[in-house]
Formats: sequence, C-alpha cells, structure tokens
Amino acid sequence: MAKDKPQAKSLSGLPRLPPGRHGLSREYVVKNQRERIAGGVIAVVVERGYADATVTQIVTAAGVSRRTFYNYYSDREDAFFDIYRQVTDFLCEAMAGAGAAQKGGWPVRVRAELAALLESFAANPDLVRFCLVAPPAAGGEVAGAYREFLERLLGTLCEGRPKRAKQPPPAAEYGLVGGLAALLVAAVEDGGAEGLTGLLSEAVELVLTPYLGRTEAVKAAR
Repeated sequence: MAKDKPQAKSLSGLPRLPPGRHGLSREYVVKNQRERIAGGVIAVVVERGYADATVTQIVTAAGVSRRTFYNYYSDREDAFFDIYRQVTDFLCEAMAGAGAAQKGGWPVRVRAELAALLESFAANPDLVRFCLVAPPAAGGEVAGAYREFLERLLGTLCEGRPKRAKQPPPAAEYGLVGGLAALLVAAVEDGGAEGLTGLLSEAVELVLTPYLGRTEAVKAAR
C-alpha cells in the first residue's frame, strides 16, 4: 500500500494547509496560520534584523499568502510587536511558574527561574536572537519593547526577595539584567543550545551577587 505523501512544510516548521476546502476546523486553521506567521517573523528577524525584514520575506518563510498575513496583522510592525509580546509573556510565565513551585528561600526560587529561562532558550536558541539581539539593534519603539522585557525579567527575579537583601540603585539593577542578556547572547553565539546548558551557575551568581554578596551568591549557585 502506498504511503500518504507527507505535507509540505514551511520554514517555520509547521505543515502548510492544503489548498481549497479541506474540512479542517476554523480553530485549527487560525492556530496553524498564526503559528506559522510567528515562525516566519522570528526566522526573518533573526536572519536579517528587524529593519531589513519585509512582509514578503515573512510570508515566504511562513508559507502563507499575503492575504492570510493581512487577515491577522496590519503590517510588519504590528506582527513583530504581537509576536514579541507572546514570546516574552511565555518566557516570563515559565520563569514565574518555576519559581512559585519552589519551597526554599529566594535564592532557590531565582535558581529555578533562571533554569526555566535557560531551558526555554535552549529549546529554541533563535529566541535569544529574536528577544535579545534584534530589538536593541533596531532602536526606537522596538528597542523600547526590549527594555520593557528586561524590566519584566528583573521584576520576576526579584519576586520574593527578602528584606535583608541589599537594594542596588535602579541603574545597577538594569545593568544586572542587561548583563544577564549579554551572557545569554554570548553563550548562544559561541555554542548554540549547548552554550546555554552549562550556564546556570554563572547566571545565578550574576543575579544574586548585588543583593546577597558574592559569598552567599556563590554558595547558592553551586
């Protein structure tokens, strides 16, 4: 018996929908199209940068028509901001969930949150470039979205911080999450997903040192 012909895939990794009437539910079609557009936006922005990304490149990478793209988004900017928000929401929620599940003190919570962040990025290293490299290089409102993401990371990591912890100046705290972002980017550029797998102890020490001092931070990082 002949095997079914596999569905063609777009660069986003999801199968293209068959043309014409296909009997698929509206919910499935919308989910599939949105996920493929998201994959296309991420792929093009990572490869070309935000400024050089075009709708034509995005729909080609996603394997959807321009009409399908404009069913969901008014332009490239609209698509980028929506998808950036979805990705960063997912990352922050994964971190918060991992931290809330811990019964130890704040250092244990921070370690779990950073482990969740690293695990999420290791599963798709392009998200590091999409979230942490392309936006600051673009400037303007796109860079503003990046700064907001760093502020959310800081807020998540500081949740449950004990009163005995030191309070660095705001600029130092922002520099802290900026340093964490730089650490993640360097790891991906050097070794892709593998570059992230051994980074947990260094990341924990980096985050905790300004609040608890180096000695306690090193102990928590082990």
